Amino acid sequence: MITVFLTAGADGIPDRWDLDAACADKPVFLLQQAGHMGSVNSRALEVAGISASTPDPPGGIIARGAGGEPTGVLYNHRALDLVRRHMPQYSDEDIRAGIPAALSLFASFGVTTFHDNNIRGTDAMADYQQVAREAKLSLRAALYFTCEYPADVGKALNSLPQYEDAFCHFAGSKFLIDGQMPTAFCHEPHNGISWQTTTWDPAAFKAAVRALHAAGHQISVHCIGDAATDLTLEAYEEAMNAYPRPNPRHRLEHCIVTKRDSTQRMKDLGVVVSTQPAFLRVSGDIWRSILGEERMNRIVMLREWMDAGVAVALSSDAPTIPWYSPQVSMAASLDRKTYSGKTIGPDQALTIHEALRAYTLGGAFAAHQEDTRGTLVPGKLADLIVWAADPYRMTPEELQLARVDYTFVGGRVVNPFAHRPRRRLSHG
Repeated sequence: MITVFLTAGADGIPDRWDLDAACADKPVFLLQQAGHMGSVNSRALEVAGISASTPDPPGGIIARGAGGEPTGVLYNHRALDLVRRHMPQYSDEDIRAGIPAALSLFASFGVTTFHDNNIRGTDAMADYQQVAREAKLSLRAALYFTCEYPADVGKALNSLPQYEDAFCHFAGSKFLIDGQMPTAFCHEPHNGISWQTTTWDPAAFKAAVRALHAAGHQISVHCIGDAATDLTLEAYEEAMNAYPRPNPRHRLEHCIVTKRDSTQRMKDLGVVVSTQPAFLRVSGDIWRSILGEERMNRIVMLREWMDAGVAVALSSDAPTIPWYSPQVSMAASLDRKTYSGKTIGPDQALTIHEALRAYTLGGAFAAHQEDTRGTLVPGKLADLIVWAADPYRMTPEELQLARVDYTFVGGRVVNPFAHRPRRRLSHG
């Protein structure tokens, strides 16, 4: 075991010199948990051929210091890929072994169906489908293929492996049009790294969305900034006008900062907002310093969306946040508290009934699966959980820590901890 002690810069992000002090002779790559930014040491920059003369890749940012010298901090996937392509890759065997292990963790928190909304590469999609063929998917999966580069659109249209069963469903294609909050694409400047960067050329993005929509794909787009959401809505509307088809139900993923007039466009286009209130817990305190006070009033507008009739699905976005548990996002949708305990937009809070519905039926609706799951009625799948205590009687603090006794998928117990005794919450 190697223990490394780092002293990061004032912004909290280690740079090449921080990493060099810990390990200078071997390439080092640190990926921030949410996955859109990372740090490398000088040796890794050398291996990747990144220097002061290296241009930023389209949609990516190489942070630079004096004289344009790279600091070792990289933003957005296309910049990170400059280094990742030189790293050892997970084998198909690694991926196929990892999927069932992760599902046991999800099942322990009461998940019965998950949406993998960021599958990079046809090999990874094939690995998922092979696990399904071998009957090793204990939970039901809706799979979205990521189009990170223009060539990926052709793969999505022509060469994706095809396999479907009761546990494995190819749901559609995914884009990321901006990064995390420091690189959120916004209409007005913010205090992050860049407020004007899109990860795709807008015209190329719209053309790709049109092609996939015309082919019948459901499309999901990662949007953090308000301009990212509006660009995506424009792309959806243009595609739907050019190639009309019933109920494409395209998705906005995250949808953190939005303009008020965007809400009606979401409703008119039949778009689903798939969002993660747990981000309020983990990042809410940081966002204020980036966005400023006024835009903090337009963060994750759950009440506004629901009152306007926009379809809303809640999820965790694991593993890009510290919690895999659906209970954290549900609790955050009730009290909208940050990690430090500050409340963001209390008027946008949901009730426990609305939160549960958005996590169950809302999630099923987001993947065109509301006819088979999401509610307990005759004729639907026997996918359900048994709570250790009544969530309708819990405080948000209790809900965040709440456990389930049993997770059933197809009537079979899949929770690996189902038969262990556990402490129950008391409500008198």
